[in-house]
Amino acid sequence: MNSGGRPANHRMGIPIRTVWVAAGIAAPWLLSACGTGTRPPPEAGFERGGVPVLSGMRVMVLPVQRRPAGHTELDSEVEYALQGIGPGVDWVFPGDLRVALSRNPGVGVQVDGLPVQGFLAGELERVGDPLFGDLYRLGTLANARYGLLPVEARTRAGDLGVVLEIHAALLDLRNGYVMWFGVVEGGEGMEGDPYVLASSAEALARRVVR
Repeated sequence: MNSGGRPANHRMGIPIRTVWVAAGIAAPWLLSACGTGTRPPPEAGFERGGVPVLSGMRVMVLPVQRRPAGHTELDSEVEYALQGIGPGVDWVFPGDLRVALSRNPGVGVQVDGLPVQGFLAGELERVGDPLFGDLYRLGTLANARYGLLPVEARTRAGDLGVVLEIHAALLDLRNGYVMWFGVVEGGEGMEGDPYVLASSAEALARRVVR
């Protein structure tokens, strides 16, 4: 919950370089089982694909792209949970990416507001442009093979409060393949209870790091 007493987050150095991506490096491959992309978003417990072993790998972590108003600490909760559960992974967190981008404005990519609409139907198997181009540039800047993209966080009513769901994808940044896509949820609590965010972030971390 990022309260007092936690150790300071470790910031890893990122090789800084100008990134050029050749036109036509990948074609957009958007595959939908229903062919329309109009299916409702998947619910908690939905999974597609599998998570590779990340220990010893360098993994880029994007900020949550869509979230309810007021959940500003969710990114730091995800960071804290990943650091605690996956210490053997070389994580590159959103703060690291923002610093690297500030030093390389020519990359021309932001870490927020990425075009993630295709994920919300839960049928995306390989991302195409413009999302692939953005992720490829960021991955090259971070020198990371995989990228964890928390697509959306949304609250739903529980029996006595609310539950926060996180829709997330793990991608191979070299080719745009979605290795895993799923929806996790945390514990129930009252609106504004830090436990709601922290437990959801921990659920995501435990799913992608084994």
